[in-house]
Amino acid sequence: MGTGSGSGFSIWPDFKRYAILSFFESEQSAKDFLNDNEQFNWYLSNADQHMRALLAPFKGHGSWNGEVPFEYDSSVLTDSEPLAVITRATIRTGALPDFWRNVPKVSSFMHSAPALHQVGIGEYPIFMQATFSIWENLKNLKETAYQNTPHAEVVRKTRERKWYKEELFAEFAIRGLSIRGEKFDRLKSLNISPF
Repeated sequence: MGTGSGSGFSIWPDFKRYAILSFFESEQSAKDFLNDNEQFNWYLSNADQHMRALLAPFKGHGSWNGEVPFEYDSSVLTDSEPLAVITRATIRTGALPDFWRNVPKVSSFMHSAPALHQVGIGEYPIFMQATFSIWENLKNLKETAYQNTPHAEVVRKTRERKWYKEELFAEFAIRGLSIRGEKFDRLKSLNISPF
């Protein structure tokens, strides 16, 4: 998937940064792929910076292209552990101008929010907007997303104005985290084992 430019939440793409979301039968099959796939490792070796996150679906709702892509397990995460979040929405064509008018305010707020990492991603970012973020714990996520913040205001507008044809919200436990580059320095505080 592509990514947004600037702070990562923009209608303009960043042609130097990309995201890959892959599904595996097991943790071992994910590790085997990441260690042995020549094409994937060619990309990593030619990237100035990169992050690999091994995630276990914890909780979520909604669909992606009409399907529920994750099998959630509420036992994989506690309230005090770090987590990753993927959101994804298909924006109604008629709602695009209204939606994108509201993005700069939220983008500016999210840049100062307590997320340890965040970026806008998507297959067709103008119509299919997604985000990936990493948080220190569920409390930080909930306070930012829902308690009297610009983000909470846009969540309310989303419901009232019916901006989305489809949406997904998914939370994940982080089972492994490998990083290279200063873009990911804030993630070092999590002390999660690389894989």
